[in-house]
Amino acid sequence: MSDDTAPVSPSALPAPPSPLAARAAYWAYDVVGGLAAVLAVPAWPWLRRRGLAEGIEERLGRVPAAAAALPAPPIWVHCASVGEALSAAPLVARLRERCPQRPLVVSTTTTTGRAVARDELRADVATLLPMDALRVVDRVFRRVRPRALLVVETELWPGLFRAAARVGAPIAIVSGRLSARTVERGRWAGPLLPAALARVAAFGMQTLADAERIVALGAPSDRVHVTGSLKAARVPPSAGPPPLGGLAERRLVIAASTQPGEEEFVLQAFAPLRRVYRDALLLVAPRRPERFDEAAALLDAARLRWVRRSAVAAVGPEVEAVLLDSLGELTRFFPAAWAVFVGGTVAPLGGHNVLEPAAHGRAVAFGPHTENVAAAAEALSAAGAAEAVRSPGELARYWDGLLARREAAEAAGERARAVALARAESLQRTWELLAPLLGAT
Repeated sequence: MSDDTAPVSPSALPAPPSPLAARAAYWAYDVVGGLAAVLAVPAWPWLRRRGLAEGIEERLGRVPAAAAALPAPPIWVHCASVGEALSAAPLVARLRERCPQRPLVVSTTTTTGRAVARDELRADVATLLPMDALRVVDRVFRRVRPRALLVVETELWPGLFRAAARVGAPIAIVSGRLSARTVERGRWAGPLLPAALARVAAFGMQTLADAERIVALGAPSDRVHVTGSLKAARVPPSAGPPPLGGLAERRLVIAASTQPGEEEFVLQAFAPLRRVYRDALLLVAPRRPERFDEAAALLDAARLRWVRRSAVAAVGPEVEAVLLDSLGELTRFFPAAWAVFVGGTVAPLGGHNVLEPAAHGRAVAFGPHTENVAAAAEALSAAGAAEAVRSPGELARYWDGLLARREAAEAAGERARAVALARAESLQRTWELLAPLLGAT
């Protein structure tokens, strides 16, 4: 690994698979993938009824017309979904600046992520990732022939790596993170993941722990570096007008990227605050669009006077809560907030991006499950810019301390901003890793 990481014990390093074992592992992977595809056929009508079949042509290997007509071999960037696509924004901007002759293809595994790739990243081609098994993705890469493949965070797709290697595209993992649970599960795959990781030219991992885990999973240790999280490199735009009228007069608290069970958690915390602070306003932003109606039912059950963001241009003094039922707007609300709770942390999901509200100068609260963002959460807490809460009562007390005095909220927010800025060198470290692979400067 690079000099800024501690060495990994040789005993922790798995032996690389033999070529025969690697071929056998890939053959088994394709067979299992084929069986899964056949077994999914009876579920097709159900998938269509639930809207889960959207983009099936791209998943089955249809090359978008725009991809077939690109003027030069593109750089292919793969992100899982919305959060990863947004975190890739600084890297995408750097690629456009330093490699202007290279079109950008951005693939995602979700349709909401594809929308962000198209509308926010302005990719030349935004597409869903083709199916990994049965060599479907191989056929797509033979048509598109990308110059390089950059994979954001934790997307370890053996077929994708094989497809890129076969067309001579160097592969890099950027802003990589890996949980201990993923490592344990990955070992059940035998030689498959070590064979896939051997095809990767460079690994830019978020933390030393992530670097050690990817090596334990089979990555060649001399290719692994700690570069930090690209989420820390996102620079907030200059503050503009609030996205809703009436926010400037309110003590706004935000529940960001909430997951099942977390809306109830936040609503319980907010209940005593709205009795103390008549101008308090709660904005609830579920992580996934398919949960908007579920969150709406919970707001009804809490007996709050609430509105949908999509239905109003301003909030009146009688409104107590807003349901953010739109995509791509959450960060525009951060500058107007007094405090932000980040979801995926009460639900045992490892946590969502805690640095984004911090970069906007907002104090942060989160639950106990921050495994995915542990280093950032610890840095914010140590700076007095964040609070880990285990109950609605603890969240209510933390928010009460901030809402009681605007000066306290602003001071904690400035400490949060300082932590975010201190961690923003990740883009340059990532670029130094990628530039030799891309033939760029």
